[in-house]
Amino acid sequence: MKKATIMTWVDQLAGVAGTVFPHRRDLIAEKMDEAAKLEEQARKLREEAYFDSLSLEGDAKAHWSIDAVSKAKANS
Repeated sequence: MKKATIMTWVDQLAGVAGTVFPHRRDLIAEKMDEAAKLEEQARKLREEAYFDSLSLEGDAKAHWSIDAVSKAKANS
């Protein structure tokens, strides 16, 4: 994933290169990149869980009647 370009104003400060500010900004960018990766992973997991739930319901309807599954769902 492309590293986030954030807080570019830090580089405009006179003498900033000799300070810890650019490093702190880079740590923030790394956190933002990691958060984006985790959000994508969470999206994929939610999608997989959704399709898994549809599969489970379909398999349950093959084992029990559609009415029995519908009633169980309504009572939960």
